[in-house]
Amino acid sequence: MLEIVLFTLSRGAVYALVAVGFVLVFSVGGVLNLAHGTLFMLGGYFTYLFYGPLFGGRWLLLAIALAVLSTCVVAALLHAVLLRRRLQSPSYVMVMSLAVALFVEQCLRAGFGATSTSVPGLLAGSQTLMGVRLLQLELLLFPLALVLLLVLWAFLRHTAQGRSVIAVAQNRQGALLVGMDASRIVAGTLVLSAALAALAGALVAPTITLVPSIWAYWLVKAFAIAILGGLGSLPGAVVAAFVLSFAEVLTTFTLSDQFADLVALLVIVLVLILRPTGLFATRSL
Repeated sequence: MLEIVLFTLSRGAVYALVAVGFVLVFSVGGVLNLAHGTLFMLGGYFTYLFYGPLFGGRWLLLAIALAVLSTCVVAALLHAVLLRRRLQSPSYVMVMSLAVALFVEQCLRAGFGATSTSVPGLLAGSQTLMGVRLLQLELLLFPLALVLLLVLWAFLRHTAQGRSVIAVAQNRQGALLVGMDASRIVAGTLVLSAALAALAGALVAPTITLVPSIWAYWLVKAFAIAILGGLGSLPGAVVAAFVLSFAEVLTTFTLSDQFADLVALLVIVLVLILRPTGLFATRSL
């Protein structure tokens, strides 16, 4: 049972970082960014690019920081060039962001091939914790995610910029009437979500199969968590991330790892049928 708890915390931490950004963009912009999984993937690929070819296998922390920054630039360009003028059309944003995801996938296939790309871990080796053997990197994920989520909460609640984000999420027209630049706030939110996703991608890249099609896998995870927690609810996204993680880990231990990946899809179907509003029916940042 202890193994299940520890692996749930480790996996759920990554899921929370990815899903919170996805839900944040939906809450503020009212759109589903289907390129969100791509932002996660770019975090891993940029880390590989900076750490290996550019830095010659040195300065991993700097490589991760530059990978996150580069992904944020990609997100800013995505908003400025392709999405800004048509944010009022959810269908346009969905189609365009999906097209961007597919385009990036083909670019990565051309540049890196279809095989897995190796990315080093921030921490090497493993450690036994209460009889359970875990990678050092896995032990880092939960406390790091907890700190980042608390920082995000403090930013939203205790800064002027954060309160502007909440205002637009709650009442976009009202925010416009009092002079807030909703487009700029949406752009900032997209960049913030990209930073969280890219950092998650850079951190877990050593433990996953980093291939150009991996974006779809993580998009499904983010979407399942958003549906389960309630679209527009950040607390719901965090809770749902660990619920989904627990269900997947439990499935792995009781059945097989092959069935674990079906859990997210099953969650989407069952929640939409039985409780379309998700666990947290009320939008909340």
